[in-house]
Amino acid sequence: MADLDSNSKDRLVSVAKGVVGACPFVGPIASEAIGAFIPNQRMDRISQFLRELESDVRAVEAGLERFERHMQTEEGLDIFEEGLVQASRSVSAERKERLARLTSRSLTSEELKYAESRKLLNLFRELTDPEILWLVFYSMDPTLGRGPHSELVEKHPEVLRPVSRELGSPQSTIDRGALQDSYKNTLMRLSLVEHSGRSHQITSLGRLLVRYIDDENQS
Repeated sequence: MADLDSNSKDRLVSVAKGVVGACPFVGPIASEAIGAFIPNQRMDRISQFLRELESDVRAVEAGLERFERHMQTEEGLDIFEEGLVQASRSVSAERKERLARLTSRSLTSEELKYAESRKLLNLFRELTDPEILWLVFYSMDPTLGRGPHSELVEKHPEVLRPVSRELGSPQSTIDRGALQDSYKNTLMRLSLVEHSGRSHQITSLGRLLVRYIDDENQS
């Protein structure tokens, strides 16, 4: 069994290095570190995450220099490792994109804010995809008429469309309402959203996380 485990890990390390080798910008830096902590996970998910990370690092001025400098530290390696582990467990493409932004913005900042980045990664790990959508929804500024809120609801109606609370509603509607309540309760439990009168509003911590993961907040 030990030999099989060792061979499996060697094969995964070989595949991982081949994957990052296809990313010329961050690949040479990541390839040396990646073999140390790739478990037996879904390599296709990691591949997509690394492609997104490559694109995000490229988009930042002096991004490669900063990425390389931070990857020489234990703190930077820990952030990178956490990004890889979460990527291996991320199913949706949108989640991997947001995770790549979070990791890139952590590792391409002028000064590495380790405690801040690690906290945000931990919070991101706790959130399901629908909860992330609700957090982004609450982060949008109110507009008159049709705006980003409406567009997001139209893109994800099964998650964000208001649910009727009338008596006699079908069981499927009741179930959707229960799930929506659960999503909002999780956001409040993690101090990302708070009650404001009869509605919810995003907290400062919630806005900080959105700035790291949202494509409208390029740094």
